[in-house]
Amino acid sequence: MQQDAPDTGLFTPLEFAPTRRRQILFVAVLLALAGPGLGWAAAAQLPGMALAWRVLVGAAVLLPCLWLARTLWRHAASSAPVLRLDGRGISGSLLQPPVPWDVLEDAQLERGGMLRLQRRADAQHPDVPQGWLRRNPARPRVSLHLLSPRQQDIAYDAIHARLDVLRLRAGTGEAAGRRAARDEDAFESHLDTLVPTPWALYVVVAANVLAWAMNWAAGMSPTKPLSPELFAWGANAASAVVLDGQWWRLLTATFLHGGMVHLVFNMLGLWEAGKQLCRLLGNGQFALVYGASALAGSAASLHYAAQNSISVGASGAVFGVLGALVTASWHYRHLVPATNLRRLWTGLGFFIGYSLLHGFTQENVDNAAHVGGLACGMLLGLVLLAPIDRQAAAARRRKRAAAMGLLAAAAVGYSVLATPVPRVWHAQVYAAQALLPDIARRFDQGFRQMAQDSQRLQRGEIRQPVFLQNAEQTIGPVCSAITEELVPLRVPRWEQAGRLVHMYLQVCAITMRSLALEQAMLRRDPDLPADAQAQLAQLSGQMQATMRELAETVRRVPVPPQRGPVRAPPAQP
Repeated sequence: MQQDAPDTGLFTPLEFAPTRRRQILFVAVLLALAGPGLGWAAAAQLPGMALAWRVLVGAAVLLPCLWLARTLWRHAASSAPVLRLDGRGISGSLLQPPVPWDVLEDAQLERGGMLRLQRRADAQHPDVPQGWLRRNPARPRVSLHLLSPRQQDIAYDAIHARLDVLRLRAGTGEAAGRRAARDEDAFESHLDTLVPTPWALYVVVAANVLAWAMNWAAGMSPTKPLSPELFAWGANAASAVVLDGQWWRLLTATFLHGGMVHLVFNMLGLWEAGKQLCRLLGNGQFALVYGASALAGSAASLHYAAQNSISVGASGAVFGVLGALVTASWHYRHLVPATNLRRLWTGLGFFIGYSLLHGFTQENVDNAAHVGGLACGMLLGLVLLAPIDRQAAAARRRKRAAAMGLLAAAAVGYSVLATPVPRVWHAQVYAAQALLPDIARRFDQGFRQMAQDSQRLQRGEIRQPVFLQNAEQTIGPVCSAITEELVPLRVPRWEQAGRLVHMYLQVCAITMRSLALEQAMLRRDPDLPADAQAQLAQLSGQMQATMRELAETVRRVPVPPQRGPVRAPPAQP
């Protein structure tokens, strides 16, 4: 008998055939095809390791993908029903032998389609996890992923319809799993009534995607945008916020991302937690948590990653939402069903812990923004009042939210004012990087012409006065223009751009000083220093040393083209 409605007959056979066969087969094929690529990508992340270790890492990624693809294919290709309920008990393609009704005590349907059964423990089925997979013989699990969500609900109701009859006959009452499921459904329905649509989450996600799309439309790479481009669009940097007074970057940086992958992972992390927080605290308070956590994460970054590099990404805000969900659910744990709390805290705890650990092991991840956003979100989640709290009137909730918003603004302002002196002045560095390609071109042209005239002078084709006159007409204007453009830039010499700026200015200064001395010697200027010849020789030595250093610097790290300034990768909170 094929299921089409909930069934209450105790021994009426009821089969649940797979209805998501095509989707599962597609996922299996996708995993089989993506596995080699994922394995290669994982191995490519370890360029400094020996080949054997990289092969091992690649295999560690590839083999689970292939195993999962094979398992999904085998399950989807099977003609056996996913689940069968009859007089013998509960059985299915993944559950053999059947679990008899007389030993079944409870059943729970977990999110994701996993059916967890609980049978009476005995000698053959002890209630103890066994093996390295930690499978519990008294608590078998059945995957219902081949069934649609409606089929899963019908199967769950059919199991409990039979189980309720048996427990009623035995006088044991309703199963705990049934009561927990009913409480969870009632809680979810109540949240849906209070907040029917999480529109604040939709607005935030749309704003992040729109910012990325606008970057792409403006000519930026959708996968690896350049740091100067992100900086021009509002990336966070301690120098820009503290020295240039551009406080607005604390917010704009949280809507920029270092590529499509960065954006997708942040939005995936935000989506489910954001929906839960919207429904728990309301759309307005969700917006407060998101905005305050975004600013707190950016402010914390000013003391660490944003000191040296730019910082972009919504991860600070995402961590704030996660932290607020943890503390708000703990605050209202007496109103939230226990099953919701266990599932929520387990998932959030793993995600937060893994993300923080990953951030501490990666150089281009701004973990200060993660921690700052998380701390702000946890505080707000603990203090803000939820609509499910019947003792908190709407006016009281609004006053509490306003007070916390002012407190968060004050904390962010103090953090900005307490920021140490930035190590890198990004606006100046990027301005120098934008100028250097054209500076290098004009510099090479001018000094190439001067070198050709010097060779003609050595061959006797021109005389010294003509050489000096040509030099003044060619290299003089070039050095004057280069000096006028580069002198205003305040770029530290430990920066690559700063070293190049310093060397170009030094070469131009030596050249102009040498030409002035030679002109004075040629005119027999009465104010000519007595040691003019020695000064000229010293300047010649300095010129040779500086030109060698300049050539070595350009050879080691070439002057970037106009569209690809040399940069460190942006920190991604």
